Amino acid sequence: MISFTKLSLLPLIILINLQFGFGQNGVISGKIIEKINGEPVIGAVIRTSEGKFGTTTDFDGNYRLQLPAGDHSIQISFLSFKEQKISVSVLPGSTQTLDVALEEASTEMEEVVVTYTIQKSSSISQLIERRNSALVSDGLSSEQIKKTPDRTASDALKRITGASIQEGKFAIIRGMNDRYNAGYLDGSMLPSTESDRKAFAFDILPAGLIDKIQVIKSGSPELSGDFGGGIIKISTKAIPEKLYQSISVGANYHSLTTFKNFSLTEKSSLENLGFINNDRNIPDLENNNMKISGSFATESEKQRLSTLTKSFDLGIHQRNITASPNTRLSYSFGKPFDFSKTKRAGLIFALVYSDTKKFLESDISNFDGSGQTTELKDKNSSENVNTGGLLNFNYQSPRVQIGFNNLLNVNTDYTLINRQGIGNISDYIEVNSTANLIQVNRLINQNLNYRQILGNNNLVLQAGLSFGDIRRNIPSYKIVSYTKTPDMENYQFSMGEFFNNSSGLFSSMLNEQYYGGNIEISKKWDYKNLVTDIKVGIGDQLRNRDFASRNFVFGGTINNSTMDINKDLADANIGVNGLYLTEKTSDDLASYQGKQDLLFTFFSIDQKYSDIFRINYGARVEKFRTTVENDKIGLQISDINKTSILPSVNFCYLLKEKTNIRASYYASVNRPEFRELAPFAFYAFDKNSEIRGNRDLKIAELQNFDLRMEWFPTGSQVVSLGAFLKTIRNPIEFNIDITQVFSTFTYGNEKAARISGLEFELRKNLGFLGSKNIYKEISILTNASLIHSKLMFNEGSKSLSNRPLQGQSPYILNCGLLYDSENTGWSLTLMANRFGRRIAFVGVDPKFGETRMDIYEAPRTILDFQIGKNYKNFNFKFTVGDILAQNLVFYQDVDQSGKYEVNNDRRFINIKNGFNSNINVSYNF
Repeated sequence: MISFTKLSLLPLIILINLQFGFGQNGVISGKIIEKINGEPVIGAVIRTSEGKFGTTTDFDGNYRLQLPAGDHSIQISFLSFKEQKISVSVLPGSTQTLDVALEEASTEMEEVVVTYTIQKSSSISQLIERRNSALVSDGLSSEQIKKTPDRTASDALKRITGASIQEGKFAIIRGMNDRYNAGYLDGSMLPSTESDRKAFAFDILPAGLIDKIQVIKSGSPELSGDFGGGIIKISTKAIPEKLYQSISVGANYHSLTTFKNFSLTEKSSLENLGFINNDRNIPDLENNNMKISGSFATESEKQRLSTLTKSFDLGIHQRNITASPNTRLSYSFGKPFDFSKTKRAGLIFALVYSDTKKFLESDISNFDGSGQTTELKDKNSSENVNTGGLLNFNYQSPRVQIGFNNLLNVNTDYTLINRQGIGNISDYIEVNSTANLIQVNRLINQNLNYRQILGNNNLVLQAGLSFGDIRRNIPSYKIVSYTKTPDMENYQFSMGEFFNNSSGLFSSMLNEQYYGGNIEISKKWDYKNLVTDIKVGIGDQLRNRDFASRNFVFGGTINNSTMDINKDLADANIGVNGLYLTEKTSDDLASYQGKQDLLFTFFSIDQKYSDIFRINYGARVEKFRTTVENDKIGLQISDINKTSILPSVNFCYLLKEKTNIRASYYASVNRPEFRELAPFAFYAFDKNSEIRGNRDLKIAELQNFDLRMEWFPTGSQVVSLGAFLKTIRNPIEFNIDITQVFSTFTYGNEKAARISGLEFELRKNLGFLGSKNIYKEISILTNASLIHSKLMFNEGSKSLSNRPLQGQSPYILNCGLLYDSENTGWSLTLMANRFGRRIAFVGVDPKFGETRMDIYEAPRTILDFQIGKNYKNFNFKFTVGDILAQNLVFYQDVDQSGKYEVNNDRRFINIKNGFNSNINVSYNF
């Protein structure tokens, strides 16, 4: 972390000697490909007609040429291809994109003369990549993301066909639960950021740092085999086209929070940046120092416990304020370094900071076999502080490319929840509780990538190293509860044996490091109209996780409880005859250590025949070993050792020049995460439920089939229609543990599942309505997915026979209307996203327990609007998000009507949402 901080200062030093602007020069850049098959043309020559300026393409077909402002005739040539002459107008101080597809020359050499109007949108490059890919994929470019109100990667992901977002940060692809996705950041695999699920929180990645997002929906030997929904590849920015600096300032209004009363967790100045003060950690105590030998503490134990309890920070420090607007700041800097016409490097540095306060109200009900047990109302005041930095170095020449990418993110949540209601309906026990949870997530991701063309341009070596460090720290999780029975006049301080139903403290620390390395070699052969590319590779990914937790509950007595938490827990009330903490940490449940080794090798063959078809096939072999142990008591919890052979075939038929027909098959797996195997139980106060692991989980095995037709009319327009089918053996789901009296969720396998679906995407401007510019400046965007799943159950399973797979929505819909005028600088965006109901927690058939049925998340429609204006170096944006502010509801479909009915269904959680609006101003130097 220290090295990252030092490196982060480098751009500030460079700034001292910078000369801004390009003077009277401009830049054209782009990609040169073969028209017949979309392959990059390596070593193509791009030069002005008089020969004064020129460059060549690198091994990705990319080029960059700096030219004086004005009109130029550009010649693009390569052996055995028709030379193209293109007339361009270069603007001073600007970078313009020019992508060209070269045609093979006939016996008589020809030249093609084109007058070209350069298009600036990087979305065209993204679609070219998609059109020429061997895989089934969808994606977004940075240019497309800028036109939406999206602020994080999770916001942007929900715009992609077949994608939706759960809890504001977890991606669901093709209606499949977040655990069925794999993530890559700048070429390195992303681990789970969560302590209680297999998922990556995409909300920690600011949208402004992203160059492109690609969701790959078919398998390939060089990609991870551990996925079922999609592989999410996020690339951050590499070599900038020109020197730039940008500063952005934003203010956000939330309808339920801003300018209203708000309970704020008191913080130090450093904590305002998300870095937690060490004073919040529990004291450095020896194990068992605060445990008692029997059911009740002896006098000597009370004396020891009382003394140690006074070393804890017991209070809940909050301050009631009028909430100010949320703030968001960002700074980015990019600098290219041109060593010659063909050798260049680049540095990109970025910082982001946001402070987001949000107030929500929710109703919570719990049920057991006898019926409803609780009726609670929560007032949730949360503050999220997110601080992040990015530092990328890249170098490229026609034969070598090197990239060193670094990402640091610290995401801290301060949560205060006040709960009132009936905690036990049968005995009519009223509760008044306060929970204070502080949670810190820190992610460091670094990767080094190297590519080199060897020999005669047909042999390519590619290698990569990656390192990551994840820290998920809960230094302080406090619950103080007061209860009152019908025979009591006043509330009494609540004490008990368990953290989930009394007053106490919890603390945990999760540390994980992951390391990866891979090397690939590819060789290309051309024979007449057949181009064959063979690639082989090997790699290893290692993960080590250490998790430890401790929990304490209050014992003793307190006289004359005031219901003022800080007074009741003051030192005056701590003692042998007062309150004291006892440790209830279970050595067999409270900690675990996980180790994972994934050794893989693969081969793939990619063949293209003329302008007719392309086929990519091969296999990936993954040798997987994961162990979960409890070193404290010498217990091995789980040991999974399995080798998987994962074949894949991707076929693409070029029906017409702009129309593809794709078909694919691939095998994949879905493996249990450390946390899902560990028996650790975590009490989630906001759900009033516990979450436990299951050491007996099995690896899920998938067979996947895809069929798709794509049409790319012009520019950034696309129309596609696809179908898919998946069969899953041993699908992993999140379900209700009916063996527990207290509301508890865990993980389990069913026998098999079958998922089928249709996908449609349309991205089209209205230029076909007429020749006026306004038609070309308006675009419509829509994508939709219809999905159906069916399960086959284990013998003796108590599941409802006709339920879908957990987490799967029957439909996902995205619609958008975009207006973007380069002439006026105005832009307008209206976006809508809706998903169908999905099972959040798998239950049982009503005949085995009516109150233990499946718990669904009700559908929601999210409507966003944005208006923007570019004026000289300024950019202004006004955004209104989640305009409809529909409640987030979890319920049981009592009458099995297939929809949520307020008067008929059993509601577990009802969270009242508000809309938000944002003003953002950015300035580009």
